[in-house]
Amino acid sequence: MKFIKTLLASVALIASASSANAASYDWGVLSVDDADSYQVYTVAAGNFTDTITFTISEDVVADFGAGVLNVVVGKKQFEFIDNLTVSLFDIESNEIDSGLNFTVPLLSAGTYVLQITGVASGINEDAGRYGVGVSIAAVPEPSSVAMLLVGFAALGAVARRRKSL
Repeated sequence: MKFIKTLLASVALIASASSANAASYDWGVLSVDDADSYQVYTVAAGNFTDTITFTISEDVVADFGAGVLNVVVGKKQFEFIDNLTVSLFDIESNEIDSGLNFTVPLLSAGTYVLQITGVASGINEDAGRYGVGVSIAAVPEPSSVAMLLVGFAALGAVARRRKSL
């Protein structure tokens, strides 16, 4: 009986020690001038939850993407991540969107947090590696959209007039 208790205690200790890896990164202020930010991160074996904090200085359209960089030779997984998930939160921890690739059509100026979770199961010291990136573009001004619509209307009117002649 004592052996089983010791065994269970050892398993619980190992599971708790390897099940919660976390790292925090700060990308600073992202602007339309920078346009793209991409970083590669390595994680230790086990479950991990990394956070990336960044600030947007103006309203933008933002594309987010992530992917694992698995290294498998034969049947050995030297660096491998399962169940990679990326979620975007505002500063009050409200989830905005999630997935490996997603677009936010209007991201207001402010501070945001990307949360990346997964399970690294490789056999190296760095058991997994993933890349995450964001691409931002300025939101078109309403006057620009109105000018575009007026231009299309003018082209339509010219085309209709030519057709009737």
